[in-house]
Amino acid sequence: MTAWNQHAREIAACMRRLYQRGLTTTSGGNISVRFEQDTILMTPGGTDKARIKAADIGAMSLHGERLSDFKPTCEAEMHLAIYRARPDIGAIVHAHPVTASAFAAADCPISNRLLCESYVILGEINLVQYQTLGSPQLAAAAAAAAGKYNCLLLQNHGALTMGSNLLQAFDRLEVLENAARTTLICEHLLKAPARLIPAAALPELQALQPNQPPPEAG
Repeated sequence: MTAWNQHAREIAACMRRLYQRGLTTTSGGNISVRFEQDTILMTPGGTDKARIKAADIGAMSLHGERLSDFKPTCEAEMHLAIYRARPDIGAIVHAHPVTASAFAAADCPISNRLLCESYVILGEINLVQYQTLGSPQLAAAAAAAAGKYNCLLLQNHGALTMGSNLLQAFDRLEVLENAARTTLICEHLLKAPARLIPAAALPELQALQPNQPPPEAG
């Protein structure tokens, strides 16, 4: 099995897993993996997420040239723009998990400081201001927002996570949804004050965070 085929199998399996776990819808969400520095493997548009297979996965160049016979997702440019902005990123998962998506539509943030796992795995969560789905404006806004973050909420749209590999990006998406549920229960549903991880303990947890991008100058 070639490396290309192996990656395609993993992408298809990950997308089916997203759907099976209720983290996206039949028509929603997309996954991509950097196969080579300038080649991106990607899920297509208009494909049943529950039945997607390796043969459905296509390829594009980093600058948008179609390298295989497939219909790219409408969010292809958003993926490509992030890869261009973040050479360290190896995989992107975009989906519509219900609770995290609710926070993307609400005027309140998801807390990453209620559980140690959330703080370590997610880091800070950035909000991308509303842009029409599939638009060049959304692609540009997401790429700009991804500069110092690995987890994005797309306002009135969904969630997007990044990682050095597909497993890390998928893990962040799952943990983001869990953090959203925990925030909803602790801070909103129960209307009780939540106990945040003490600020003094954060540096020790920061040392455990994998692959954090360097801070921007200035």
